[in-house]
Amino acid sequence: MGKEEVERIKKEFSSLNLHPTYLKHEEVITSKDAAKTRGFELKQGIKAILFTNGSNWAITNIPADKKVDEKKVADILSWSKSKIRMAKPEEVFEKTGCEIGAVPPFGHKEKIKILVDNEIYNNEISTFNIGLRTDSVKIPTKEMKIIFNKLSIIEGDFIKSN
Repeated sequence: MGKEEVERIKKEFSSLNLHPTYLKHEEVITSKDAAKTRGFELKQGIKAILFTNGSNWAITNIPADKKVDEKKVADILSWSKSKIRMAKPEEVFEKTGCEIGAVPPFGHKEKIKILVDNEIYNNEISTFNIGLRTDSVKIPTKEMKIIFNKLSIIEGDFIKSN
C-alpha cells in the first residue's frame, strides 16, 4: 500500500535526472498538517484530488491552499456537471494505491488522466506526499513541469474563484 507508488515516483525522478529531496515525517492527512510538518508554505504543496463521473477517472492537481472547482474540471473533461464527484476513500485506494492524504500528483497504480492547475507553476519549490502519509518530496517546480510534460497532462484553471 503506497510503497509501490513511492518507488515508482523515485524511479521516474531518477530516469529524468531530476533533483528531489525526499522527506520522512510524522503521518499527515491534510495539506495544512503536511505544510506545517514539512516546514513549507501551504501554497507550495500540491493537492491531488481524484474525481469520477461514474465511469471515468481524473486526478486534479491544485495548490494546497486553494479549493478545486468541480464544474471547471467537468467542463475540461466534457463530463456532466451533475455526475462529477470526488472519489470515496475506498475508490481512491483502489485507483491510486494510496490512502487519502498520500495521493501524489502522478505515478498512480492505474493510468489516470491528470489535470494540473496553472497556479502550481507560481511556486519555485513544490512539495507533496509520494504515496505514503509519512513520505514527501520537495522538488523545484520547473522539474515538476518536465514530468508533467512527459505525461501529457491537461493544464488549465481548476481553482474555485473567491
